[in-house]
Amino acid sequence: MKGHIDEVLLDGYLVHVYTPPVSVNHNELYPVLYVQDGSSLFLGSLDELERCFATGELPRVVLVGIQPVNRLDDYTPWQAVALVEGRPAFGGGGDAYLEFMVTQIMPHVEAGYPVQTGPKHTGIIGASLGGLISMYAAFRYADVFGRIGSISGSYWYPGMIEYVQSASNAAVTAGTHRFYVSVGTCEGEGKTTVQKDMVPLTLQVCDTLLAYGLTEREVRLVKDKGAVHNINHFRRQFPKAVAWLLG
Repeated sequence: MKGHIDEVLLDGYLVHVYTPPVSVNHNELYPVLYVQDGSSLFLGSLDELERCFATGELPRVVLVGIQPVNRLDDYTPWQAVALVEGRPAFGGGGDAYLEFMVTQIMPHVEAGYPVQTGPKHTGIIGASLGGLISMYAAFRYADVFGRIGSISGSYWYPGMIEYVQSASNAAVTAGTHRFYVSVGTCEGEGKTTVQKDMVPLTLQVCDTLLAYGLTEREVRLVKDKGAVHNINHFRRQFPKAVAWLLG
């Protein structure tokens, strides 16, 4: 790794900020992606990303990894019962988490790092429940996040499909927003809960985005052949997501 990672604690949230190696232009400002689950999605991809920076295949990007305090709370938009008896319920603290991100983490990053501002240069990305809250943020803060990555998003979450399909979500617009959505073709296999419908629910979300007027040049759907709901498959998708969202 030729770039640099800073570690900071903001009101109980551990945040890792990756800054890429500088280009010839030392005054360059970079797009920024806010990444769920800390640095777990991108840490193993930095060598590949930096190779692409050097060759010009990708623009340099600042990555902000935010470690959740409680992902069943931070990454869920409203409360819901547990999928399986005996497991914790979902806390539904997503609105508070996103507000903290927008009002506390983002100002810290924008004040201290060489980042571009505005929705066309600001993205949010995550996997599983992190992909769910990233998609929710696309609608909740449509004027903030214009680049959205959802890797194996948990669209089985009660009420999420209905929320995405709500007419009030027309704030997501062509020309401003770009989506990278992936799902493993084997996700849901062997499940008995609503998680068995991972693939068709993901397709439904993408169909809804296209119905809002976005085109296939703005909505990238990737069906990862043979992939299951696993962190290794999530990590494999991350560089591809960056390439699509910012390339």
